[in-house]
Amino acid sequence: MHNKKIYLLVGICLVFLIAKSADAIVINEIMYAPSDDWGGTYNEWIELYNNEANDIDITGWKLYENNQDYGLTLIQGGMVIPINEYVVIADNSSGFLLDYPNFNGTLINSKLSLNNVGEFICIRDSSLTSIDCVNYSKSWGADGNGNTLEKIDPNKGNTKDNWNESKVYGGTPGMKNSVSSTDSEQNPTAEPKIILISVNVIGNRPSVNSINISPDYYDAEGFQIMPNAGENKEITISAVIGDDDSIDDIASVTATINSNEIELLKKETINEYEAIYEGKINMSFYDLSGTYTAEVKAVDNSSLEQINTTEFNYLELLAVDISSGQINFGSLITGINNTLTGDNGLTIRNMGNIISNIEISGTDLTNDKGIINISNLQYKFGASSFAPLLNTPTIADINLGYGESSYTNMNLKLYIPTGTEKGDYTGSITMTAIAD
Repeated sequence: MHNKKIYLLVGICLVFLIAKSADAIVINEIMYAPSDDWGGTYNEWIELYNNEANDIDITGWKLYENNQDYGLTLIQGGMVIPINEYVVIADNSSGFLLDYPNFNGTLINSKLSLNNVGEFICIRDSSLTSIDCVNYSKSWGADGNGNTLEKIDPNKGNTKDNWNESKVYGGTPGMKNSVSSTDSEQNPTAEPKIILISVNVIGNRPSVNSINISPDYYDAEGFQIMPNAGENKEITISAVIGDDDSIDDIASVTATINSNEIELLKKETINEYEAIYEGKINMSFYDLSGTYTAEVKAVDNSSLEQINTTEFNYLELLAVDISSGQINFGSLITGINNTLTGDNGLTIRNMGNIISNIEISGTDLTNDKGIINISNLQYKFGASSFAPLLNTPTIADINLGYGESSYTNMNLKLYIPTGTEKGDYTGSITMTAIAD
């Protein structure tokens, strides 16, 4: 790459160097919104072309963006653009050469800041006379799709009709524009060949114009579905289906979630070419939380089909159910333990779709004559060891998994201290589900 000339500019607006004719140097190609394949935001560039019949010295020239000159000057001396040659002004010369390793023209390193919506850029000579100006817009094309804006005819003005999106992906820096209308020298012995083209259009493919998932739990972007504790969740899928032949040409519409396919039926006709189709599908309360894809497929009477997808979030649900809201140890005498196990104890069931633990606490058992401290009541889950209940909340690490039927037994053991006054005593246990 020894034949590449690289100049350095400081800032955003460029200071070029010269010209002899107002039609000599033209803005020929613009990469104002490069895609990631072509360096992204910081690899914008502009190509100049010498349209004169002689070399042009551009000492003292400047590039203005929206009539703003930031007072930039070339670090090196003057610059000459040879006849029919190109100069590229790049935001990042190193990145530019990585993307265009075969570029052999003159390269100026600058700090461009081209507006993706569009802006007015202008080349002016040392007397600030405008040489060539372009007021481009993203409506002209090349809006972030990896192509450039190319001038069709360098001898004509800068109206939209004289600019087009490049036919070559990444543009043609340092070369003749792919949309150029100027003819190269033809071989006088070559004769044009005509190829006839024919096609039989048999119809239009149906379209899935939009998909909606409900009920939407949050007023936020995307669809958020909250499971029902211990129950199935009915989800409604609706889609706007179109067919340019006629909506009556639609043969079937289906939706698929988690490999479960359902039929969507026509609910409302919007017009001759569009209708709303709707169906319902159930998800279990224990289905994993996360992002799910809903795929909608429309098929017409010619077996042409179209598929579209959308995503929704099945939210986390933390919920447990306790088999009883009351425990009665019956009549006890002092100085002994009484244990409630199995069916006589409590059953804790996970009603959600994430692993659950329990935060547990209790109040002392009291009546008007005395108190039985809550620590005399012990508990255990499954095969764990008994632990005393406390007035302050304690986390029971039960790791209760989720599923169609996920539960654990809670066994209770109550000791009545010797000397406890006779009578009925009452207290309470508080249990709260917490995420693992």
